Amino acid sequence: MAGIIASSNEKLPSASIQLKTFESEELLFYGFSDDDGNYSIGGKIDQSAKFLLIAAYIGYKKDTLIITRNDLIKQAIFKHNFSLTEDKKQLDEIYIKAPNAIQINNDTTTYNVQRFTSPEDRNLESVIKKMPGMEVNKDGTIFFKGKKISRVLLEGDDLTAEGYKAITKNLKPEFVEEVQALEHYVEDNLLKGIINSDDIVLNLKVKNKKAKKIIGSVDAGLGTIERRQISTNLISFIDKTKAFAFVNHSNLNGELNSNILNLVDENRKFTGNNQIIKHEIGTYNPFDATLYTINNTTQGSLNAITRITDRFKINYSLFYSWSKLFGQTSVQNTYFPPNSIYTEDNDNRTSLNKTFKGDFSADYLVKKNARFWAKFVYKQEPKQFNSTAFSIFNEMIGDSVLQNQSDLNRNFNGQLKYTIKANQKTAYLFSARILADDVGQTYKTSSQLYKSIPVFSGAQNLVQMINNQNFKLKLDFEGLKRHNKNFLYLNIGNEINHFKINSNLFKINEGNQVLMGSDFINDNLFKVNQSYIDGKYVYDNQPIKVTAQLKSTLQFLQNMGKDSTYLILEPRLSLSYKPNQVQNISLTYNYKNNNPQPIEYYENYILTDIRNLNSGLTNFYNYNTHTAGLSYGYNDFFNSYFIINVALNGSYSRYGFLYTNFFQNTLNYSEKQPYKGIKTFNANINTKKFIPLLSITLTGSYAPSITNYYSQFGSGVKKYTSINHSLNAKINTGFDLPVNFGIGTELMLNRTKNEGIKIAASNAYKYSLEYRYKISDQIFNFSSYNMYRMNGQNFNLIDTELQYNPTKGSFKYSIQGKNLANLKAFTNLNISEVTSTNYSSSILGRYIMLNVSMSIK
Repeated sequence: MAGIIASSNEKLPSASIQLKTFESEELLFYGFSDDDGNYSIGGKIDQSAKFLLIAAYIGYKKDTLIITRNDLIKQAIFKHNFSLTEDKKQLDEIYIKAPNAIQINNDTTTYNVQRFTSPEDRNLESVIKKMPGMEVNKDGTIFFKGKKISRVLLEGDDLTAEGYKAITKNLKPEFVEEVQALEHYVEDNLLKGIINSDDIVLNLKVKNKKAKKIIGSVDAGLGTIERRQISTNLISFIDKTKAFAFVNHSNLNGELNSNILNLVDENRKFTGNNQIIKHEIGTYNPFDATLYTINNTTQGSLNAITRITDRFKINYSLFYSWSKLFGQTSVQNTYFPPNSIYTEDNDNRTSLNKTFKGDFSADYLVKKNARFWAKFVYKQEPKQFNSTAFSIFNEMIGDSVLQNQSDLNRNFNGQLKYTIKANQKTAYLFSARILADDVGQTYKTSSQLYKSIPVFSGAQNLVQMINNQNFKLKLDFEGLKRHNKNFLYLNIGNEINHFKINSNLFKINEGNQVLMGSDFINDNLFKVNQSYIDGKYVYDNQPIKVTAQLKSTLQFLQNMGKDSTYLILEPRLSLSYKPNQVQNISLTYNYKNNNPQPIEYYENYILTDIRNLNSGLTNFYNYNTHTAGLSYGYNDFFNSYFIINVALNGSYSRYGFLYTNFFQNTLNYSEKQPYKGIKTFNANINTKKFIPLLSITLTGSYAPSITNYYSQFGSGVKKYTSINHSLNAKINTGFDLPVNFGIGTELMLNRTKNEGIKIAASNAYKYSLEYRYKISDQIFNFSSYNMYRMNGQNFNLIDTELQYNPTKGSFKYSIQGKNLANLKAFTNLNISEVTSTNYSSSILGRYIMLNVSMSIK
């Protein structure tokens, strides 16, 4: 529905427009006119025969139009102009009410950022955490009503794609007016009304965007023990270009260490991870691992979109990251029975990781019903890892071990898409994707322990060299059709994947590299050629929605002289029921063939760590997995102020992986072989309750999981069961009170059983106490106390901050005290598939820092 709301010749901005049922006057949807008096609203109508379309504006008499169901159906867009007459009645008093903290209009939930912001909030992410219905994982992934946010838009434009953490973790909340959660989001306007989308995105409405100038902030801090940080983030709305940029440098903690590109990478399934040897540095704290890593990090990105014409826009971005990490680590491994194997490694680690990424995309509306879109991405990641360790095996005399790893990953990814909208209910899409990925890895290790192993012929210095080359080409045709409440989707495509693995193990003999032998050589080409037909049907007649999907794939595989052909059928069924605006119930089932990744197909041994030699799969297997899920959501932001989202998921595979481990001298050999089925069950419960009278928020989450798997030592195969519990509960008073408190606890309980007998257990607890005291209108004190209890030991962390926020000017000041108890290291117990591992790692020590923040307005 669309039209104009005016009075005589005067256009009326911000006039309300509502559609209600004729009999019960139930509100179906509503909206407001723009600055020129134009309105446009839309949504799903019920089965009523008549409706009321109502226009209203303060100081004017409202106007009501009665329309029939046929009036709405027979026109693609129902149009009507309203002319309101002035109301001569005078109002005795006028009450100006502050905007609501939350407003809901059909599929759009709008949050007023100012109503959720408190002085200690340094980025937008910390404000989003307080918004009802929102949850933020520790890696920065955002969830709305229990569903993952796919991207974050800036004034309707997607600048950062999968790397939206660049915005949410760097942008100051003072520059954002509203955060909108847009459900059923459709990116391409040509496809709106044709496809039935379940995507949810956030859209940020920025303050002062019409000022056509740069806004942002600069933060700098200097502290004891040479601690420092400096960062800036800028937003620009100049001419036809919209841009967001940030740069930061810090040697404080690992919050900046995490790569923003690894959040919700839309290409991850297509590109995969092609590294065989992996070494990482962390604190091994299961709750807040990244917050206390000793590091030196520099990051920066520029994301921009330019509208060349009304039909043509380009999007371009650059990202660079430089991260150097340090760690002193002690690792003790105890392998599960029947073998009693104990290993210990004490080492000093350093790593230097760099990432450069550049991408360019173009969007051109060829004509009113056709669009061409292209995107090209290049990414390069050089990495260095070094460690000096002292290693022990089963109480034998230990020896020093030197490790050095050098990696270079170069990746090119290109996408093309052409969309044709045949009519209001039909569209066709043609697309192509190409990937070229090259990963080179060199791993050097030196130790006396290798001399006692006959297979190494007395060598002390070993060099493992690996090169993985991955090429993919994918061609797709998609057809989309809508008929009333029925949505049809057909996808026909072909994908070619060539993956080459080349590895060699050398020993150093008098300064020369000598091959260790054929048992350590891998030179094979993995080929996949698959054609598929994917059909999807959606019936959406609120409150009921049914989705049925069937994908059939003809797959040809070639590897190591073995050819295999598979016909794979993957059905999926989903049923959802929405009894009202605040509740939703859904049930899903799908059957999927999970093949091992090409990187797992290698025949001979590859050295992956100090004493680990791995062997890949030599045959092709399909792991038929049944998965069923049930979810329930209750999200009431206005009446009961209560939110609960529950998800239950279970899976069963007739065939699964067998983890095979055995020891020869001081080396651990591990293989992955097909064996019996794998069963998993997991649940996730998130709740939040707000009590307005006491200004208290209660939040809680509980996530249990059970996994059955099999492991082998020598000739014995044992069944193992892993049981994990994660619990989080917190109480917060309102952040507008003079004194606010927060009390919380997190628990992580892990058990591993062998044939029903407990063989390993790991319990970790976190208890939190925090408060914010408003000393005056300009001075605030924020402090927190966290106690961790892990592996029977207590660890105390105390942080405090004193903030001074002048009422005038662009500067803010603060003094921070971090880790005031001067905790030196974390120790924790971790249970993997075959081992119980005790980690101890150093963390960032105590420091005091002075910070200055300047806003650019």
